[in-house]
Amino acid sequence: MNSETIQFLLTTLMELATLVCAYLGLRLIKWSWQRRALIIGIPLVANIILYLVYRTTPFFYLAVVLVICIPFVWPRKSA
Repeated sequence: MNSETIQFLLTTLMELATLVCAYLGLRLIKWSWQRRALIIGIPLVANIILYLVYRTTPFFYLAVVLVICIPFVWPRKSA
């Protein structure tokens, strides 16, 4: 396989992983916030590393989507 094919497969895989992990990280209410943040954090780090390697914008935008999800996982102060 050439480099373009590998990059296409990684982009497709990370798009699917980002969508699934963002959904699960936001919807798994009964889990602790640390575990949900980890579900979002692992693909976030992978997207950042792949952006640094390939310098293409899809990985950057996928990382931005996951960064936007993090405040919704963070616990609130109890009133």
